[in-house]
Amino acid sequence: MLDLRALKIYVDGACPRNVGGPGGFAAWREFPFDWGKPDERLESRGYFHTTNNRMELRACLFAHEWILEEGDDIGVQHVQIVTDSKYVCEGYGYSLNWSQNDWRTLHGRAAENIDLWKQVLRLRKKLGGRPRVEVAKIGRCSSEIATFVDRDAKAAAKSPQFEDDGYKPGKIGRTRNASGNAAKMYTTAKGEVIVLIYRTKVVTRDTQKVVFQTYCESRRDFFDKYWAQADNAIANSLHRGNVFLVRMNDQPQNPRILSILALLDKNDLIGKPART
Repeated sequence: MLDLRALKIYVDGACPRNVGGPGGFAAWREFPFDWGKPDERLESRGYFHTTNNRMELRACLFAHEWILEEGDDIGVQHVQIVTDSKYVCEGYGYSLNWSQNDWRTLHGRAAENIDLWKQVLRLRKKLGGRPRVEVAKIGRCSSEIATFVDRDAKAAAKSPQFEDDGYKPGKIGRTRNASGNAAKMYTTAKGEVIVLIYRTKVVTRDTQKVVFQTYCESRRDFFDKYWAQADNAIANSLHRGNVFLVRMNDQPQNPRILSILALLDKNDLIGKPART
């Protein structure tokens, strides 16, 4: 719920060519309803190479920096950072527990973008509840000011000027039958699966994120995009552009590739769909 008497900082991030393309974030300020002051832009910044989640999180980080810098001059007891990012809203509530659990989630999955979450937690500690700061989620472009901040974030992505320190691009290959959909967490509890590897990325010193497409037997090709985590020994053996039969664990909230069962010939798998 949005508090009419709170100072609200609307933030948004964008990365049109997610993952690894240019991105940007923006922030606007909305005064309490009875102040009679117009909304105003606070900031917009573009980065050369990044991800959508990192831009959403950098926008939230900027809001905390602005609140800390303005300090006593803000003149309110309650500030709401307003975002349409589920990733930021959920992570804001969980990140303290992550930090106390070796940066792993409740389900044991290695958390991503630790560098930025650490900065957010540091600023939250510095603020110390004065003013009270919370993150509130809204629907995308659900108001005029939300539309403005969305527009400014996308515009910033078109004119990058900064490097996103901490972003690690990983190793990126090509997908087959590319779609605009992002890779989803692999939640299917299945022991063995045929995968086409197209991206790997270091998450922590001993864990990597592996992004892949799964094989569709009826269509004899690779389509749906997923991700799971793996230890370094396995991830380093899953070379981009190659097809593997792998064994997955049975934890939908912490999907991991446990072992590589076979390297397969992609040409033997791809072809005309079998007749039924």
